[in-house]
This record gives sequence, structure tokens and C-alpha cells, in this order.
Amino acid sequence: MLLRGHELRDAGHNVHTIYVGGGTPTVLDAGELDRLLEACHRHLPLEKPEWTVEANPGTLDSGKIDVLAAFGVNRLSLGVQDLDDRRLAILGRRHTAADAWRAFVMAQKKISSISVDIMSGLPEQECGDFLNTLAAVVNWGPDHVSVYGLKVEEGTVFAEQCNSGRLCLPGEEEVLNMLLAGRELLIEQGFEHYEIANFARPGCAGRHNITYWRNLPYIGVGLGSHSYWMGSRTVNVSDPVAYGGMLMDGKLPIAETAAVSLRQEMEETMMLGLRLLEGIKFEDFACRFGEDLRDVFSTEILFLQQKKLIITDNSRIRISERGFPVANLVFAEFITA
Repeated sequence: MLLRGHELRDAGHNVHTIYVGGGTPTVLDAGELDRLLEACHRHLPLEKPEWTVEANPGTLDSGKIDVLAAFGVNRLSLGVQDLDDRRLAILGRRHTAADAWRAFVMAQKKISSISVDIMSGLPEQECGDFLNTLAAVVNWGPDHVSVYGLKVEEGTVFAEQCNSGRLCLPGEEEVLNMLLAGRELLIEQGFEHYEIANFARPGCAGRHNITYWRNLPYIGVGLGSHSYWMGSRTVNVSDPVAYGGMLMDGKLPIAETAAVSLRQEMEETMMLGLRLLEGIKFEDFACRFGEDLRDVFSTEILFLQQKKLIITDNSRIRISERGFPVANLVFAEFITA
């Protein structure tokens, strides 16, 4: 953080968003959180940032919330996932539905913006179960909701249980019904669907993640973190000893670096930008790359238009209602194998 802070200051950059996550920062005790957030203030050129911290309801208490609020954290991403205690236990979560509610109430008193994560496609979950959880969470009063599908990683105990039939996952059609019905519920309740998996009250979209979806530069600090900075994508080392040793030597703890070509940057801008429901403005693309995206990707656009998976008008390209359920297939068209 110290080295990156110097780099940012020397280049005249300020930090406008911070996201502390990619794990569960609230497993730290209050004192450790205090030292982490104080270091952010000391080393980074902060400019009234949107400051998000991920939290697990089972590891959050009033003391930790007080620390977050005291250091200026103004957005909490709460990993509720589900409100069925049995399914939460199957997922290995440390919290219950009651814990999730208590954590939300505590946080709402001190943190100005609360986002809640909900999962679909869980073991023995039906569409009605998912909608009941979603409706209950909406009634709590969050200003942002993220809805993610369960991903089963091969080689894990969870995957083995699913493959052996000890756990029953809903089929693809049932999961799609969950997502479409959930989307309808959230929009009816006044949320704007602004990104494939994200819904926000007006004016409450997450600024930090929009940086990713617009394919803009960002810096990752910490073990195994990723950055897109100065025309390259980098990955930090994951081994704590090696990480600390490189920092002690005054070196950035980078394990991998890959330069991004102009064509790759264009492709990634299309793939990521189409995740946003507003899509990509032709003017923005032309200002960034000096070319019209309708010329650069004419073949891909024609194919997707014929399939009615995208919509283009005089100003932008965006994913269609028909394209939403098969969004990954749309994105893949813009990536060279």
C-alpha cells in the first residue's frame, strides 16, 4: 500500500473508490480492522472515496461497525446469501437468518449505504424459496442488492457431494426462472437493474465495480490481488512470506504481468461494458480508441442483431431482454480465441 500510494501521488492521481474484500475483512478483530483502515488513510491519496467493505453477518459486531464508520467506510456489502438456516449450513456459512437481520440493523445505524448479496441455484432451493428470501431482504431496506448464481468449483467437497447425489441442485431452467422472477420483483420494488447481477435504488449504484465494467484502470493491493494499470494486467504473489520479502526490498509484490494490446483492450471493453444495462456509447468508444466500434466489430454486431441478443440505436449498443439470460454467450462473441 505504501509503494502504491507513492506511485499514485507522484503521478497526481487521487483515490475515489476503495473496495476492501475479495475475502471477508470482518474476520479481523476490531483492532486489526482499525490498523488496516488507518493504513489506507496514511498511505493513499484519498479524495472523498466511496469506501466499501465486504462483511459476513457471522463475523460482524457493533465494535467492528464502529471502527468502519469512524474511518469513513460509507458502504457495506453484506453476504447474506440466503435466509434458510439449513441451506446456509450446507453452504458452510457461519451465520443464521437471524444473525443476518441483526447485522443489517446494526450496520444501517452507522453505515450510509448497505448492499446485500443473495444467491440463486442453491441446494434444494426452488424459485419460491429464492423469491421469499429476496422479498424479505428488500423489506429490510437496503439500497443495493446483488444476485449471484452458485458456482460449484470442481475438486471441492461441495462438488463431490453434488456429483454423488448427496446434494440436489436446481436445474438450469429453474435457476433462470429464479433470476428472471427476482429481477421482476426488484424492479417492481423500485430498484434499477443496472448490471447483469446488480440492482440499486436510484443514485445508489456501486461506483467501484462500475470501474471494472467500464474497463478502466484500478490497483489491487494485497495477496493475490489483480490490477489493471498502465496498460498491463498484473497479479500479486499469494505467498505471505514472498509478498512480505518483496515489500521489504522495496519491490511491488507482482507475480505475473501481461501487457494488454489495443485489440485486447477493445474486446475487453465490449465484453465488460455490455454487462451494464446502459451498454456502451459509440461516442465514448470513439473517444477512447479513435475508431467506431460498429466498424471494429461489424461482424459480431450483425450476428448478435440477427439473433436479437443486442440492441443498437443512434447512440449506443446494449444487451437485449432476450440476450440477458444468455449474456455470457453475447460477451464471448467479442473475445478472440
